[in-house]
Amino acid sequence: MKTIKLSEVKVGNIYTFNFISDTGAGSGSQGWFNFTGKVKEVNAEFIRVFKNDSTKQSIKINNKSIVKIFGF
Repeated sequence: MKTIKLSEVKVGNIYTFNFISDTGAGSGSQGWFNFTGKVKEVNAEFIRVFKNDSTKQSIKINNKSIVKIFGF
């Protein structure tokens, strides 16, 4: 895997996103996550990625919360 810039992310490709997310109120409520999936949508504010199961569900990752992106 190699590190990819946010501007190089393309729809339909599979990436691993390393990001920080707020999980609640108060200090210590941030969580560090890794998520691998196929990109559904690239937007100026967020990236939408399909979940790894057989459903068509996806998650939205805010671009400001992304720390690193890894490509295959």
